[in-house]
Amino acid sequence: MTVPVDQGLPSEWHDPKTWVMLYAAIVATSALLLNFRTWFEAGPRLKVNLISDGMVIGGDPQFDETDLIIVNVTNCGRTPVLITNLLLWEMPTVYSIWRHRPTRTFVVADPSLKGYPTNIPSLLEPARIWTGVARNRPDIIPDLHNGHFFIGVCTSHREKPILRRILKRTTNRPADSSKPSP
Repeated sequence: MTVPVDQGLPSEWHDPKTWVMLYAAIVATSALLLNFRTWFEAGPRLKVNLISDGMVIGGDPQFDETDLIIVNVTNCGRTPVLITNLLLWEMPTVYSIWRHRPTRTFVVADPSLKGYPTNIPSLLEPARIWTGVARNRPDIIPDLHNGHFFIGVCTSHREKPILRRILKRTTNRPADSSKPSP
């Protein structure tokens, strides 16, 4: 009594045409997935970093600044992007955050560092970094670091700004931060 060698496979699997068709289907599916990935990466992709307790120390003491909110925007995509505005939004409730409806809105008119030219509007090329700053104004916003404020970067490719929360301060800094603490 002889046992057939190919018990589990149908007879069409032994045909070389079936293996060629299977290989072609795998290659075509992989090419389609690569095209989807390229399509998603081709547009502008911005990475926004926020330094909520920023300080600038440079070569000249007249350009040194403290108590800044520094925003770095990196264009990780392949398309240039126009940065149009830097905003401060106050959204104290979860409902206002969810709806993107601020209770107060402020526009940072000149988000450049001291001694530098105005940087808005600015064309951000691929693989470049744009830096903007917002200065703390206690006469207008008494407590900017209470966790209710967001900083937003407005660009030409989106209708709504890219928002990042300004976090609460965890420790109180001394009033004169130029002296070292004991």
